[in-house]
Amino acid sequence: MDMLAKIIIGAIVIEAIIEYFNAAFFKTFNPHYILSIVFGSIFSILYELDLLAILGLETPVPYAGMVFTGILLSRGSNYITHFIKKTSTGASKILKDNNENDLEL
Repeated sequence: MDMLAKIIIGAIVIEAIIEYFNAAFFKTFNPHYILSIVFGSIFSILYELDLLAILGLETPVPYAGMVFTGILLSRGSNYITHFIKKTSTGASKILKDNNENDLEL
């Protein structure tokens, strides 16, 4: 995968996680957020779900991608669908633009 596409996917993941933690801890403390993060992460680890690896972002840190996937899962299926559409559309556009302009990063 193109490095620029990886950076954009990483930015989307980080923004999503920060927004989620902001809602969970700083706006109003809600223990349901914590439970959903814990169960989402446990579920992802038990079933070895790593959305970031599927998107081409593999990490040398064991379980990191699975924990991030668990956090994304804890936000719900609508969020995951939106995330996949957003990252795949953005990555596809970047790769297409790079191929058209013959740019290498």
